[in-house]
Amino acid sequence: MAEDRKRWWERADRAELERRAAEADELAPFLDLAREIRLEVARVVADDTADASAITAAIERIPDQERERVVRSVFARLPVEAQWAVLARAFGDEEIRRYLAEEREERLARLRRTEAARAVAHRTRLERRLDTTAVPPGVDLTLGLFREDDVRAALVKGETSATCARRLVLRGVEPGRFRVIDDVFNPRGGYFVTRDYDEQTWQGERLEPHALIRVGSATGSGDDGHLEPVLYPGGRADVEVDDRILRGDLHVGFVMLDDVEVFAG
Repeated sequence: MAEDRKRWWERADRAELERRAAEADELAPFLDLAREIRLEVARVVADDTADASAITAAIERIPDQERERVVRSVFARLPVEAQWAVLARAFGDEEIRRYLAEEREERLARLRRTEAARAVAHRTRLERRLDTTAVPPGVDLTLGLFREDDVRAALVKGETSATCARRLVLRGVEPGRFRVIDDVFNPRGGYFVTRDYDEQTWQGERLEPHALIRVGSATGSGDDGHLEPVLYPGGRADVEVDDRILRGDLHVGFVMLDDVEVFAG
């Protein structure tokens, strides 16, 4: 009997802790807002030149900055059946409609970009070539570059391959033109550094952040060189910077459009 009572109290204590944790999660966005108000009021009070109207203005200013965040946070945390009841009491209908319209537009924009990236990835898989002019503006193009001896295995493993020597992250600006977001040597730490491609070699090729470039496959040589805006799985990756074609030392082992893997699989 004593053991049964002990187990009952343990279950009751656990249930109470879970209830309090859930309550804290639901109150979190409002507590954050309360802290913002307290800090703003404290700042005004510390100002010897401030008067009562300054404190009132500070309190009124905080909700304008934070109400939208609270609305979205409540929607994310509360059960569906409780969301509308809470928001209807806390905010006016027009304000809710405005915030939700903005949220809808943001989600639609993300969805359109994702679907555009998937369409390009599908066509690329079928053709076994990526036309870089087809990458939509705003989509991130990630290139995993490998030594020639490593690239075939990388084409099977894709983005998970540890032997990636260099990773380029580019963001589409207009058809065929990209802004450099990231250029990393040995991103997964599994590349076996060789004399023909080491960190010093990478430093000589490294692209400056925010530089505008074209990427593809160079043909011809010297002044007759031309950059075809196409990347091939296993093929060399070349870039054009300020009308100069820079022939790369590495080969394309994986390509990602945002989070969509293109060649692997």
